[in-house]
Amino acid sequence: MTIDAKPLPHAEDQSFAGTVRLDIAGIGALTLRSNRPQQADRTIEDAEAKHRSLLASLGVDSLRTARQRLVEARDKATELGLARQRLADLAPKGIQQLHEELARLSALGAGDLELKVDPEQIRQHHAAAEQRVATTRNSVREALPLRSHADEAVMAAETAYVTIQAELTSLEVILGPDAAREEKGRLLLTEATARQKLREAAEMRAAPLRDGARDLTSAEAVLRRARSVQDAATQEASQLRVTLADLNGHIRTRSDDAVEEALREATEKLEIAGERARRFEFEKAVLDRLRTTLVAARSTARDLYLKPVMSELRPLLGLLFDDISIVFDENTLLPQTVRRNGQDEDVDRLSGGMREQLSVLTRLAFARLLARDGRPTPVILDDALVYSDDDRIERMFDALHRQSHDQQILVFSCRQRAFAKLGGNILQMSDWQPGRS
Repeated sequence: MTIDAKPLPHAEDQSFAGTVRLDIAGIGALTLRSNRPQQADRTIEDAEAKHRSLLASLGVDSLRTARQRLVEARDKATELGLARQRLADLAPKGIQQLHEELARLSALGAGDLELKVDPEQIRQHHAAAEQRVATTRNSVREALPLRSHADEAVMAAETAYVTIQAELTSLEVILGPDAAREEKGRLLLTEATARQKLREAAEMRAAPLRDGARDLTSAEAVLRRARSVQDAATQEASQLRVTLADLNGHIRTRSDDAVEEALREATEKLEIAGERARRFEFEKAVLDRLRTTLVAARSTARDLYLKPVMSELRPLLGLLFDDISIVFDENTLLPQTVRRNGQDEDVDRLSGGMREQLSVLTRLAFARLLARDGRPTPVILDDALVYSDDDRIERMFDALHRQSHDQQILVFSCRQRAFAKLGGNILQMSDWQPGRS
């Protein structure tokens, strides 16, 4: 082992600052970085000073400004190239020739020109020349894309040439000098022939082995299946060992207990529990039969109970409503729904006045039944019919009078005007006098 190309002594501590390279023969190399701060030097200060001097030499104050300058310089270089190309198109022989041509034309224009030809012919020649110039310019415009394409082709060819040149150089390096190439070629040919013979011999040995070999995919599948079976068997054996250990522990624990006595006790308890279960089953059958009998008796009693109530209630309902009937609840024996004009309505959804009127009429019907059974009972109404309108309250008064001929009805109210049309015997208050009962 070496550290920075120096031998590393055995069993000796080494300390370093910064980074070092540790080479291990036959294995590789490691770069170690220390967390200990390095000794102070002026590397960073010198780099910053050099950075500032370079910026000052460029005439900028920051790297960002220098990059902007670089971008602007590239743009200007592109514009300069275009301008030079345009100058080459306009003055292919140089600016000096244009100055000479301009001086010659100026000298010709200084004096009077004597035309020796027909002016009209000159105009025609001038128009034809302008036409040729326009045609030439159009031809130049048409040739510009071809020239661009040609430039690109030239650049591609130069790139291919450079690539081929690099490949040629690489081949020359591989092949060596020209004098040694023939000898090297013979050696390579001899080596290739030997390798070809070795390959043919290996193919001859591999052919029967390849024919007799099993399919690799099938062999891998069989191997995976065998490994999965082995893993499952190992896991099951582990679980069985755990279960066996638990069972052995339970057996050792139970061996000290009176298992047979506990079994006899459990058997006796099972017989007692079975007897209790049979008694419970008999009791359940008796209760089910009793419940069935009670339900039938309740239905019969309900029919016997509600039928006379409906007979007494029907004429009273006819005094207030047309085509109305009441359905009583089977459990509570209270009005549940009202059928009017073929439609059922819940009693809870009726108006307060109608519920109050039905309540009063039902009480009157029950009172009539009690009276017929020889148990006359007075009907007492205390501030009843407070939600009834004038028409309905008078009909209720008629119903009260209808029932009052053979039973007593007491009506208490603080609404004297509303109950003025009730009629009947109005109670009067008189002063109490001693000796009078």
